Amino acid sequence: MPSTKYKKVVVVFKRTKYELDLETYGSIQAYKEVARQNPEVFERTLESHERQLESRNFLKAQVFPEADFVFRENFDPENGTKYDLIVAHGGDNHFTYVAHLAGNTPLIGCNSDPHSSVGALLGFTAEELKIAVKNNFNQTQMESWSLLDTEILYPNGTKLKTVPAICELSIRNNSPDLTSRFWISYQGQKEEQKCSGLLVYTGAGSTGWISSCFPKKFSPFSKHEPFFHVYSREIRVKSRETEFSLADFRALDQVEVISEMNGGLAVDSLTERHYPFPPYAKATIRLSPEKLSVIVPLKRGESMQDLPYEIEQKRINGTVIVQIKGRMESGPLDRITQTILDEMVGTDRKHLILDFSELRYISSLGIRMILDVKMNLQKRNKEMALVGVTSSILQVFHLLGLSNAFQFYPDREEALKSFEESSKP
Repeated sequence: MPSTKYKKVVVVFKRTKYELDLETYGSIQAYKEVARQNPEVFERTLESHERQLESRNFLKAQVFPEADFVFRENFDPENGTKYDLIVAHGGDNHFTYVAHLAGNTPLIGCNSDPHSSVGALLGFTAEELKIAVKNNFNQTQMESWSLLDTEILYPNGTKLKTVPAICELSIRNNSPDLTSRFWISYQGQKEEQKCSGLLVYTGAGSTGWISSCFPKKFSPFSKHEPFFHVYSREIRVKSRETEFSLADFRALDQVEVISEMNGGLAVDSLTERHYPFPPYAKATIRLSPEKLSVIVPLKRGESMQDLPYEIEQKRINGTVIVQIKGRMESGPLDRITQTILDEMVGTDRKHLILDFSELRYISSLGIRMILDVKMNLQKRNKEMALVGVTSSILQVFHLLGLSNAFQFYPDREEALKSFEESSKP
């Protein structure tokens, strides 16, 4: 089923963990011997490998039968310009690796194993990509993601320009046991900082790990915004009166960092994109004039009028039922939180059921916002239950370590029955 919009396509695969481990240990027997103390990990790795092989074969047979297929170590970026479309088939890290090589060619992120991977940067599964191709990409849109350019000036005068960062830069001491030390400058301000590491991130890097950083002043933002954020993680202070103006801020201009440590600068958390950052090395960080072109499903929620999800509410006696349909991944997710909390106002509304039976995807940020709702209701002695949660979405809860934080039921009837039992004297 060829697309008239993108005629020359290359799909870039990433080897599975099973394939890489098998190559390391030399044989299946040796691999099993190494994994004998954790056989469940081996089985999980093998199951993921098999799902990813199925996804590869599905892309070859049913989505892009005329495309070129290569593993990422064999993908030559010099040849990237001959393609109309590059598909990164893997997880988030693989997506950023391929994005570094994509240049101006449009890019698609395809999750190779949605069962075990959240894939916050990935717009499609293989099945969803089949539908997009069949419809000649009519239900997709091209996003232009902001990139970070970094130039390092070394003490000997050597200059090195890193690859553009899609998500984030991490600057820290090479020894995890030692404090990261540096001077940071922005718009005439300059201060010395000691912390566990400096994080510089775009909107593409703001939906996952940054939501677990505290304290923070800024919420996640869109991937195309013309600014970036800087965050000093676990900053050290000598007294409670010490205040830092450059520990958590939005940058509209270039930021300079001068190292006081034997450190390193990592781009997008990739081992292949790690650069030395020794004492007196200076890194200059700014938004790149270039953009990353990424094809995503239409209606991902760039505005309040164009949401990737729908919300339906109803009430049964003292229980409010809220059904969320679509994808909770981007856009104004706080609208969901506010809608739910508004529905729960009133002493006669004691229970909440969130129906996920028609929810196709939820990001880690979406789950943390649902957790915020639960904590808010707990303070008011109100209960919450989740129903209709699919296995792929339940896996996201497991990956975040939050599967025990919620009550799950197969359907509304079971949840209502549970609430009735708990209300009995």
